[in-house]
Amino acid sequence: MPANLKAVLFDMDGVIVDNNDYHRKAWQLFLKRHGMDISDEEYNRRISGRVNSELVAMLFGTHLNQAEVKRLGEEKEQIFRDLYEHHLRPISGLHDFIKLLRKAGIRLAVGTSAPVSNLDFILDGLGVRDSFDVLVHQGMIERGKPDPEIYQTCMEQLGVQPGESLVFEDSLAGIQSGLAAGARVVGVTTTHSAGELKGTLCNIEHYRDGQLESVFPEILVDDQ
Repeated sequence: MPANLKAVLFDMDGVIVDNNDYHRKAWQLFLKRHGMDISDEEYNRRISGRVNSELVAMLFGTHLNQAEVKRLGEEKEQIFRDLYEHHLRPISGLHDFIKLLRKAGIRLAVGTSAPVSNLDFILDGLGVRDSFDVLVHQGMIERGKPDPEIYQTCMEQLGVQPGESLVFEDSLAGIQSGLAAGARVVGVTTTHSAGELKGTLCNIEHYRDGQLESVFPEILVDDQ
């Protein structure tokens, strides 16, 4: 286990659930409704991991007021929830991995660019809300990933230092955010290939991935 590790911080989309295909489809349907198109490549490069307020301004223009930005963002998220509702499930091994971390005394947080409506939808739908000590969502920050604010906020609320923290992330912006916050990062290959994820300790497909034993030997190897 990384020296002095006291906290593990999880992104949500693509890390707790493998739902990025549904977000991509939701963005494409939403933008088509408003006369725009976006390719899969553009979604991964420009949209994945970023907060809606920034994305709406980028796509629709900065002239929109806050109420219009919020309305458009929630319109897109309702499309996502409708698409994903009957497919909601955790990434393989998540429940057992969280139990092992908690048993070892590691504090846990979620730091997501998603709005609170999606955080509630995912965590309550999976029944894992009570597993986390801190939840930070889009409405609690001013600057989205790759800015480090979201993970800095998690650390502050947990009462831990960057060197005591490990982040799980799937997006390029999210990995940059975790590293900029001073944490070590494990990549999750739901959105990008392992070769695209730079600066990580390792890159895993799921929480039964054998590479995690090298990161958490005291927790995972002893539990076998």
